[in-house]
This record gives sequence, C-alpha cells and structure tokens, in this order.
Amino acid sequence: MLTQLLARAVRRNPDKAAVVQGSRRIGYGALEAEVARCAAGFAALGVGAGDGVALALANAPEFIVGLLAVARLHGIVLPLNPQFRQDEMVRLLRDTAPLVLVADATSLPVCRDAAQHMGNMHLIGVRLGDELPDFAALGLGLPAVAPPEEAWDGPALWLSTSGTTDSYKRVCCTQRNLYSEAVNFVETMALSADDTILCTIPLYHSYGIGNALLDALYLGATLVMPELPPDPVEPPFASRVAQVLELVARERVRFWPGVPHQFRVLAASPLHAAGDLDPVRLCVSSGDVLPRATFEAFRERWGLPVRSLYGSTEAGSIAIDRRPDAQVQFGTLGQPLKNVEIEIRNPDGTLLTAGETGAIWVRSPVIPPTLYDNRPAVNARVFRDGFYDTGDVGSVDAQGFLALTGRQQAFVNVGGYKVDVAEVEEVLQSCPGVSEAAALGVEVPAMGTLVKAVIVASHACTNAQVRKHCQERLAFFKVPRLIERRDALPRSPVGKVLKSELGDVSDYLARLSQGAAARLAQRWPYALPGRRQAMLEDLVGLQLADVLNRPAAGIPRNTGFVDLGLDSLGAIELRGRLEYLLARKLPETLTFDHPTVRAVAAHLLAQQAAPYDRGRENAP
Repeated sequence: MLTQLLARAVRRNPDKAAVVQGSRRIGYGALEAEVARCAAGFAALGVGAGDGVALALANAPEFIVGLLAVARLHGIVLPLNPQFRQDEMVRLLRDTAPLVLVADATSLPVCRDAAQHMGNMHLIGVRLGDELPDFAALGLGLPAVAPPEEAWDGPALWLSTSGTTDSYKRVCCTQRNLYSEAVNFVETMALSADDTILCTIPLYHSYGIGNALLDALYLGATLVMPELPPDPVEPPFASRVAQVLELVARERVRFWPGVPHQFRVLAASPLHAAGDLDPVRLCVSSGDVLPRATFEAFRERWGLPVRSLYGSTEAGSIAIDRRPDAQVQFGTLGQPLKNVEIEIRNPDGTLLTAGETGAIWVRSPVIPPTLYDNRPAVNARVFRDGFYDTGDVGSVDAQGFLALTGRQQAFVNVGGYKVDVAEVEEVLQSCPGVSEAAALGVEVPAMGTLVKAVIVASHACTNAQVRKHCQERLAFFKVPRLIERRDALPRSPVGKVLKSELGDVSDYLARLSQGAAARLAQRWPYALPGRRQAMLEDLVGLQLADVLNRPAAGIPRNTGFVDLGLDSLGAIELRGRLEYLLARKLPETLTFDHPTVRAVAAHLLAQQAAPYDRGRENAP
C-alpha cells in the first residue's frame, strides 16, 4: 500500500520535490528511482517478505528511501535511534533479527559492535566513505524492483515502546495500519498537496513516521528537514532556530508537527520577527503534554495556537482540536480523528457517560492486528472488543471533546526526548553496589526537566560509578543528571515507592554553590581585572567537568565542547548551572555561540557577569 502511495505521487507530479534537506532536493520521480534501486540492493542481500531491515539513521532522505524500499519487498523496517547505546541496540536487534542494519556516522560505532552479536547480518553505511558498503551503491547494476500492481497488507514496521527488558513491548504495524494513520490525520485536518511539511521530529519515532513522512507521501506534498549537523553529536534545538525559520520562509512551510520543547524554545527566541512563521497554518505538538505556559507564550509570540495531538505508539493519532485558530483552547485534546472512536470506561470495563472520568479506550484502523506481537499475555489485558486501553485517564464531554486528567504510565520529557523512567530504573538497579533505585523527572531552575536518580547503595559504589554505568547503557538523554543517596526509599503501605517525596533539588543546587564555586565568588571582588578571565575559566571548567562526569584537571580550555563529548542536554545543564551561579539570564545558545571553556568565559567577562555568592543571601 505504501508503494502505491508513492506511485500515485509520481503520476500526479514526478518533478515535484518530495524531500528537501540542505542542498539536496529530490523529486518524486527521482525518489521512485532511488527506492527501486535500493529495493534491488536489499533483495540481493536476501531481503524478502517478512524479513527485517534496521535503520539506525538520523533524519535524512536515506531513511525514507530505505523504508519505502523495504516496503516494496514486503519486508519489515526496524527504526532505531542512532543515539542508542550498545545494550539498547543489541536488545532490539536480537529481538527482531534483521538481515540488514543501515548505520550513519552517529550510530556507526555502536552498530559495528552490535553487529558482532548478530551473526550474518549485513552492515551498510550512509555517507561513510570506504568504511562500509555504501547505501548509495546498493542495487547499482541490478534490475530495478518495479512497484507491484496490487497493494499488499502485511507486516511493515516494528515500533518499540521504551520499556525495560521485562516490560519492553513491540508493535508490528501493517502497511494498512500505516496507510490508515495518514488517512485519518490528513482527512481530519483537510490537508492538501500544497501543505509543505517541516520535519523537526525524528523519523525513527512513530510520531515522525506517522505525522510527517506518511502524511507527505499520502498527499504528494514536500517534506522539509533541517540540514544534518556535520558532527554526530546532535546540537540543541535552540542553536537551530535561525535555520528552522529560514526553512519555513524559503520553502513556504504550512504544517509543522513538533514537540513541546521546540515550541517553548521558539516562543522564547528573541532573534526573529513574528512574520517569520507567516506561511504556517498548522502547528501540532505531541510526544508529551504541552504546558500551558508554552501554549500561551507561543500564541502571543507568533499568533498561532499549538494544537495538542493525542496519540500513542500503539494507536497512532487519536484526537486533536480542529476548530478555527481563534477557538482553540488550552486543556482540550479535541475530538477523535476520522475513523477513530474513543470510550471512557471504569476499571471493570463499564462504559461511562459524558463528563465522567475513567480509562481512555480507543478503536482505530491504525491499531495493529496483533498489537504486541512479543507480549500476547498483555494483549488480553489491554485489548478488548476491538478497543485498546491507552493507559491514560480522562473524560469526554457532551460535544465529544477529550480531556486528559492523568497518566498510568511514567514517562518524562527531557529536552524534547521521551524517557521511560522504568527503563532508567532497571539500568540503575543493575549497577554493582546499588540495592534499590528510583528515577523521576524533576524541574531544576534554569535547566528545565532533568532525570533524577535516588539510590540505596553501598559506600564502595560512588555516584561517578553510577553515572558511568548509565552512560554505557543508556542514550545520553536518559542518563540521570542528579543522583541522591538514601538509606531507604520511601514506600506506601503496599510497598509502592512514593516518588512524590523524591523530587527535591535543593541539595543539588546547594552543591553547585559550595566548594570552589563559593570560594571563587568570595574572591571575585578583590581580584585584579587581568585575573578574572582565568577565574571564570575555572568556574566554567569545574561545571563542565561535573556535567561530563570527568575530573576537572582533564578539561582543556580551548577544545570544543562537542569534541569533549558535551551533548545537547549537557549543554542545557551547563548553561543552567552557570545561569544559577551567576544569577543572571544567559542565552540558550551559549555553548553553541561560544564553543569552548575559554570562549564562554570571555563572553561572561564581556557581559560583566560575576560569580554570585549565594551564601550572602542570608547574611545580616
């Protein structure tokens, strides 16, 4: 069915741009030729109906070509986050046993190691020179694989919930499920082929595939993606605002599916006039709850509402507020999409009436027929009478508008990334010396939401060892930034950990202000002007070392942050630490604009920023 969507777009307008990224502009006719070539290459490697191909790629045309080529062969795509650590990558590869793994510069080191655990799996590289067989050379010299005349509805895409080894669930979507995802959203929102789509969400995620790639393919619209950074470390979204807005204006973007973090950053950006988003007529947020402050700030700044799209990996897009812009209000998730039904039920399955609160159950053609194909016992609990239990709690009013009042599952949004704290807890508990562990998201001044770990551990197990253990097993955005030690975790009478008692961050903030930072603040007023640059370098270096979990003595002053291993969340934390210690607002692009310890210190000195002695707050 996906092959027929591409063929339809080619018939309508073969020269129209299908994908735009940087200097690459690929028309629908050229995309068809690339898919036919790639399909021939995959077929030569043994890929056929029911066989898997893993794509560990950042957003790039190669991801789209690979997905459609596998669909043409009736195979199954396994999209993988290229930031995964080896344990995460190996777990998913072993679970699905794909015949081919496609890697880019970001994922190559982990993919190469993971491939050693996978027997005869073929490893293919994207723009990696001679290191691996090249994706662009697949199928060259072989007969192209033409699109089949008849639509095929079989397994097409493996999507995983970000759970633990025990709770991890795999969804296997058919081509009809994917087709239905596009139909439901596009026809509900009355989109057209003229609605150019901006993709700032990862294509390896169900949201990116469903509400960017598939929508563009169904419409025959243009999908625009920001250019990939030259370095494999993903930069913070704040550093890409100018590029994103330039794309919106140049490509006349009309539909922008994003995440709350991106809209928050854009609402606070001082760089551009409100006219920059004039072409956009639809902004959609999903992946996490959109905060009221972000909704209101974005609307005031840009004159557009951000519409919350309620959905899940299992059921796809479920509900959205499709009323005119002026009528869109915060707090409502709107009405069900076309072909989607919502019921509110009691725990015993009894149907509730309008306004009553209960479990949200959904029926949709997007839900895979097998639901969790690796957890059949779970299916009986969450799939009844054709309806799926989302695990969320809410109500539907008399007009059919859905309101979400709670979540049964614990996910945390960290810098635009969705983190399953149960997965973090499993890794923490596997650390030698840790007997108990809990993970949660906490709000930290100037830094937003960070992952905090609370552990019960032996004296021989240090916090640095716990951080290192997590860094080796979790993607960077899942690694706890705060670690608190306790003699025991607080629990309810039935043994449930009381996470409401674990969210304090005062010790973390106090630690920032103590030691060398406090001494520096006290010496600052008496320091000679020529000495202050070095003092600020010491301050920045100390904080950077703590963020990187490295000794301060090993932090060079002129080496780029990216080369030192500072990721996008680390950049946010470093800026937040300095903002807290200096008691002044710093730009979100601080480490991007000033990419070394020395450069940041020079900027702070030029801004006359001085270490703030928080010990004086309570002085007489």
